[in-house]
Amino acid sequence: MKIKKYVARDFKTALQRAKEEMGQDAIILHTRQVKKGGILGLLYPPRVEITVVVDDKLQVNSDRLRSGSAPGGPAAAAKPEISASIDTISPTSTINNSENSSREDEVLLEIQRMKNLMTDIKSRMYEVEVIKGMPEQIEQFYETLINNNVDRDIALKVVNSVATRLPKDGISDDAWARDVCLHTLQEVIQQVQPIQIKSERKGMIVFLVGPTGVGKTTTIAKLAANLTFLDSKSVALITLDTYRVSAAEQLRTFAEIIGIPISVVFTPTDLMLAIEQYREKDLIFVDTAGRSPYNSEQMEELREFVDIARPDETILVMSITTDNNDLINIYQRFQSIGVDKLIFTKLDETCSYGSILNALYEIKKPIAYFTTGQNVPDDIEVPDALRLAQRLLRRDEAL
Repeated sequence: MKIKKYVARDFKTALQRAKEEMGQDAIILHTRQVKKGGILGLLYPPRVEITVVVDDKLQVNSDRLRSGSAPGGPAAAAKPEISASIDTISPTSTINNSENSSREDEVLLEIQRMKNLMTDIKSRMYEVEVIKGMPEQIEQFYETLINNNVDRDIALKVVNSVATRLPKDGISDDAWARDVCLHTLQEVIQQVQPIQIKSERKGMIVFLVGPTGVGKTTTIAKLAANLTFLDSKSVALITLDTYRVSAAEQLRTFAEIIGIPISVVFTPTDLMLAIEQYREKDLIFVDTAGRSPYNSEQMEELREFVDIARPDETILVMSITTDNNDLINIYQRFQSIGVDKLIFTKLDETCSYGSILNALYEIKKPIAYFTTGQNVPDDIEVPDALRLAQRLLRRDEAL
């Protein structure tokens, strides 16, 4: 049995090549459109690829039938059923197979949709059952959390915890019920750990990592400025972001304004030399290039820098405007290099803070900072659990 692929500009040409090389007994296994790889592939139209198979024994028998050497003589080769089996490759049969495959895909997709719908219905029924009978204030808190994009399962767990702390004979004081809800939320958010520099220790290394576009460079500039001016610490900057010239220049400008040294490095060896140069500083910030968590090559390159530097803290920077599921996926990918703390950016770009609660509930890592704008060094703050809880319960809560 032989299997071979043919790529041509259209189906007819690929089919003709298959017939010429594999014979009339070849059977089409698969047909698809393909594009040329690389950047130049965008300039070329898609091509057709067909995969064909031929059975050597079947081909020999067919050849004998066509030559009249098979039992039964020349007349046997003229039988309708034999001639019909020879021309196995045909565009019509391929199209029919494709249509059948397409229908099967549609049916499977519809079945999956129905399963998702049933799962959602069951979830909503459970939700109604849990909420039913709870005090009106608790139901309102639940709706507020949902409106703030808090995951429904997490919101249910929160209000369940609130309900167990309230008297069974009802609530007459709305303010007291709100305080109980705030306290419960604070317990989920309570892990807040900004960077702590020990006075007896020199050369603390902190890496900031994360996907592209979350504001790592601006965040590192804010941290460096605040630690230098407000905490009187000696700080040095190292940037690995050699992919974007603008990022390195931006950080260099910040460093000149603040009056602290900066090095741009390209290799793990260069990184170690720069770290040794700044060993007497209180803190060494390392700004990394934005990495796609789904690009294994980029993540492996980042891992090489982290492994050789062995930072005291690796902080993952994520934007609050990112989808809930993506936040969890981003963390899981970066966790392979080690993540100690989180920074959430762009709180000024949304009125919904539920994604922070969702991430904390699933990730269970402390938050180091929030950023609330582009201004350096002002728009950064150490999270306050009470204030975040208030934001979660009031969409119009002022920043």
